[in-house]
Amino acid sequence: MTPGPLTVALLGNPNVGKSTLFTSLAGIPTRVGNYPGVTVEEKVGRFVHGGRTIDLVDLPGTYSLVPQGPDERVAVDVLHGRMAGVARPDCILVVADATNLERNLFLATQALEVGLPVVIALSLADVADRRGIAIDVAELSRRLGCPVVRVAPPTGEGLTAVRDRVLEAVEAGPPRPLALSVAGGEARSPAAAEAIARYAAIERLLDGVVGGLPEARRSEDRIDAVLTNPLWGTLLFVAVMLTMFAAIFWAAPPLMDLISVAMEGVAGVVGSLLPDGPIRSLVVDGVVAGVAGSVVFVPQIALLFLFIAILEGCGYLARAAYLMDRLLIGVGLSGKSFIPLLSSFACAIPGIMAARTIENRRDRLLTILVAPLMSCSARLPVYLLLCGAFVPDRAAGLPWLPLKAVVLAGLYALGVVVAAAVSFVLSRTAFRGPPQPFVMELPGWRWPQLAVVVERAREAAWSFLKNAGTLIVAISIVIWALGSYPKPVLPPGQPTTEAEERGERLRQSWLGRAGRAIEPVVKPLGWDWRIGCAALASFPAREVVLGTLGVIYNLGDVDPGDAEGATVLERRLKAARWDGTNRPVFTLPVALSIMVFFALCAQCASTLVVIGRETGSRIWPVVTFAYMTTLAWLGAFAIYRIGLALGW
Repeated sequence: MTPGPLTVALLGNPNVGKSTLFTSLAGIPTRVGNYPGVTVEEKVGRFVHGGRTIDLVDLPGTYSLVPQGPDERVAVDVLHGRMAGVARPDCILVVADATNLERNLFLATQALEVGLPVVIALSLADVADRRGIAIDVAELSRRLGCPVVRVAPPTGEGLTAVRDRVLEAVEAGPPRPLALSVAGGEARSPAAAEAIARYAAIERLLDGVVGGLPEARRSEDRIDAVLTNPLWGTLLFVAVMLTMFAAIFWAAPPLMDLISVAMEGVAGVVGSLLPDGPIRSLVVDGVVAGVAGSVVFVPQIALLFLFIAILEGCGYLARAAYLMDRLLIGVGLSGKSFIPLLSSFACAIPGIMAARTIENRRDRLLTILVAPLMSCSARLPVYLLLCGAFVPDRAAGLPWLPLKAVVLAGLYALGVVVAAAVSFVLSRTAFRGPPQPFVMELPGWRWPQLAVVVERAREAAWSFLKNAGTLIVAISIVIWALGSYPKPVLPPGQPTTEAEERGERLRQSWLGRAGRAIEPVVKPLGWDWRIGCAALASFPAREVVLGTLGVIYNLGDVDPGDAEGATVLERRLKAARWDGTNRPVFTLPVALSIMVFFALCAQCASTLVVIGRETGSRIWPVVTFAYMTTLAWLGAFAIYRIGLALGW
C-alpha cells in the first residue's frame, strides 16, 4: 500500500527567507486560499522526494508560539491539529536566520516542545559567510537534538539535504525539548520569566557554536543610522515612495489601456453576435462592462505588490515602517499602517490588501477603515473636470501657482487630514487602546529573489480576480438593470437624438426615479436630482459619474481621457439649469461640494467588496460606507454653505 502524503509545516520569523525557501522546495503553490473561518492566507505546495509526496504548508510568519494576533494563532492551531479541515503536520521545518541565530532560536526551541519531528534550516547562510559569521552546524544539531541544515536557495545549497532530513526526522520521531530553568517567577509574570529563561538557555546553547567578527554588520549599522534618522530617513523615504508611485503611474496606464482596448474589442464582438435588445444590453453593458471594471485594476495591483516585494525582500520596507511609526502613533496607528495608506493613493484596493501585513487585528481593521479616504486615481478625473470648468483661472497668491492646482492639492490633503481625524477618534472609542507596540528586528540587507518577487505580484493579482471579480460583476449588472428598467414611455416625436433618448430612458428608470427621490437629501448640497442620480450611478466606480452626467445632460458617453469630450461636457454642465428655471445648476460652490463629496465618499463597490473579503465580515463594508457617506455629505454641505456665504 502506497503511503499517503506527508504534511510539513514551514515555520519561521518574518523576513528570514521563508518564502524563498518555500518557492525553492515546492515551486508555485498548488493551493492558495484562507484558513477556515479566518482571513489568514493558507499556502500549500507539493513536491516528491525519496518516493514520498510532501505537502509543504507555509505558516504565517511569527516570533513566538504564544499567540498574540490571528496569524500567530493560526500557526499554533495548525501545529497542534486544532485547525478545522487542516491535518496536523507530520514534521515542522523551522527557518532560522543564520545572521541572527540567538533571536531566531527562540521560536525554534518552542517548536521543539510541540511534540512533532523538527528540522531547522539555517537560512541566509551565504549572507552569514560574507559577514564573517561562523556556525558549527554539527555541534548545534547535537545540542538541539534535531537535524540542522545550512540553506542558501539562490545557490541551491542545502535544498536536497533539507528534503533528506525531513524524511529522516519523520522516521526518527519528535526530539527532546530544550531544558529551561525558570527562576524568579514571583517577581515577574510567567511569560516574562519563561522568555528570560529561554534566552538564557539559548545563550548557553550557542556558547562555542557561533563565532567570527561580523564586520559587514557594522557597515549595515551605519547605513541604518541614516535610514532611520528622523530627518534624513524621512527625506530618503519620500524619495523612494515618490519613485515607486511615479513608476506605477507611468507603467500601469499603458497596461490598463491595453486591457480597456481588449475589453472594448470583446464588447464589440459580443455585441455584433447578439441581436439588439435586453439580452445584448445585459451581456455588453452589464457582464462585459463588469468584467472590464474588475480586470482593469490588475496592473496597478500587480505592480504595487511587485515594488512592495522588492522593498521587502531587500530589507528596506522594515526600516521605512520603523521610521513612520513615530508619525502615525499619534493618531492611533502603527508604522505598519503607512505602506497600505500610501498605496491607497494609487488605488484603495491594493492598499487594503497590503494591510494583511499588519498582525494586530485592531490596527489592521483601523487601517482598512481609513484607507479609502486617501484620494485614489479614480477620483482624479472628477477633480480635473470640475476644477477645469468652475475654479477661476487665476493665480493663488504667487504668479506661478494656479488656483486650480491649490484646489486640487487641497482635495488630496483633505483625505489625509480626515483619515487622521477618523483614526484618532476611532482609536479612542470603538477601537480603544494603544496601537500594538511596533517592536521589530531590522533584517539584514540582501538582494530580493526574483522568483519570490514575481510570485508575490502574481498571487496578489490572482487573489483579487478570484475573490473580488465575481462580486464586482454582479454589482455592475445590478446597476445596469436599475438604469435600464422599466422601459420608458417616450412622447411622440421626442426625443430627437440618440443621446436625448438615452437621457430620457435614464430619467424614467428606477435609477432616475431614485435620483428624484433623494433630491431632498442632496438639495442642501446645492445639487439637483440629476447630480444625485449621477452619484447613485457612480457607486460601482467614482469615474462613472462623468459618463452618467453626459447621459443625463443628453450628451452620451464621455471618455474621461478625451480632452475634446471633456470640453463639451464642461459646456453642457455650465449650460445646465434647474428644472423650470433659468438658475444654473453648476456654480463654484456646487462644484466644490461635488468634489469634496467624492473626496470623502465610498463610491467604489470594488473597494467595499475587498473590505468584506479582507475582514471576513459583511459588517465592516457597511460601516465604511455609512461613515464615509456621512462625512462626505457633511463636508459637501459645509463647503457649499461657506461658498455661498463668501459669495463665490
